Amino acid sequence: MGEWKHIITIGREYGAGGRSVAKRISDLLGIPHYDKEIIQLAAEKTGLSEEMIRGTEEHESGKTLLNWFLPSGSASAYDQAILAQAQTIRKIAEQGPCVIVGRGADYILRDFPHLVNVFLYAEKKDKVCYAMETYGESYEQAVRRVRHADAARESYYHYLTKAKWGDLKNYHLTLNSSPVGKQACAEIILQYASRKNG
Repeated sequence: MGEWKHIITIGREYGAGGRSVAKRISDLLGIPHYDKEIIQLAAEKTGLSEEMIRGTEEHESGKTLLNWFLPSGSASAYDQAILAQAQTIRKIAEQGPCVIVGRGADYILRDFPHLVNVFLYAEKKDKVCYAMETYGESYEQAVRRVRHADAARESYYHYLTKAKWGDLKNYHLTLNSSPVGKQACAEIILQYASRKNG
């Protein structure tokens, strides 16, 4: 594929395979991938706890991010946690090609060249099965987990961007991982990115 120059962002529904697809791409290209590592890096930068930063994806809020631009100390802890992740994502991207999962990276890096924004989704039954297998939950518990996780991600994305999470217009490529599997999704993303200019 020649010298790889793209940054790939992967938005994802719960259980659609964002983490495993990112790892597969990372392994194939020999570039880093970031998911939960962003939380640790943001915590180290700000002194906020990892638990606080992790909680942003589970929190629903109707506020705006105008607080980002207020003097230091004026922003809520929630806003500080989101801003810390955004700053961490930009710093990671400045270091070169990589794969970044979730946290509105497509929006945060919208001014970067060589950006490929992907959204992964999956059939409900596959998402529920993933939750059941991962956590040993009953069907009803797994359904609740999937619903809550997707609602929280949607809320986070809207809070950050004021755009609709999963909207086709926000991404270069959207894939349903259920019919083809996660490995094939990684290969399709690479084929797309290798042909995309800019």
